[in-house]
Amino acid sequence: MQELVIHPSYFPDVISLIHIHKSASITFEVNDSYVKQTYRNRANIAAANGKLALNIPIIHQKKGHSVPYASIEIDHSQNWKSIHLKSIKSAYYSSPYYEYYQDELEKLYNDVPKSLLKWNIKTTLFLLEHLNIDKDVDETTTYINDTTAKVLVTAKGTPSIELDSYIQVFQEKHGFLQPLSGLDLLFNLGPAAGSYLKSQHSKI
Repeated sequence: MQELVIHPSYFPDVISLIHIHKSASITFEVNDSYVKQTYRNRANIAAANGKLALNIPIIHQKKGHSVPYASIEIDHSQNWKSIHLKSIKSAYYSSPYYEYYQDELEKLYNDVPKSLLKWNIKTTLFLLEHLNIDKDVDETTTYINDTTAKVLVTAKGTPSIELDSYIQVFQEKHGFLQPLSGLDLLFNLGPAAGSYLKSQHSKI
């Protein structure tokens, strides 16, 4: 077990959570540049019509320049919070554990900061708390060029590992979907999520 460097993402996916669960501690990379087509502003959930991407609108800055991730602000002029909450509720209302976490989730969305980076750290810590993953958490002071961190935050391409299946709400209709946000794991497995994450350690 060792320190894991991660780029803060929007409700990190199950593969990232496996890495976090196995690590001794985690360090949020807060000195990197913003990169498109990553989990920095999107999360995937399993909805009635299949995999659904929840995208956070951001205020775009000058093109052609490397923009610090920490400077990216969420575009709160758009009604994305309500849309995301409704989408999550629609997808997971019939899951075994959604009702246990619904109030806390809504409370989280009632206090979204301007900073995308800070919001992603909040959503990550929310998952760690409710999945009972207790890790020492730190932030980088200078940029760390970490290969695993880059792979985990990339939203395109095929998953880095093949997960064992667990019961999902619409599995009979769409089969087992991956990679999905850790919200999928939380609402479907609840307290058993920790055992599942531990069982996947050998895959990384």
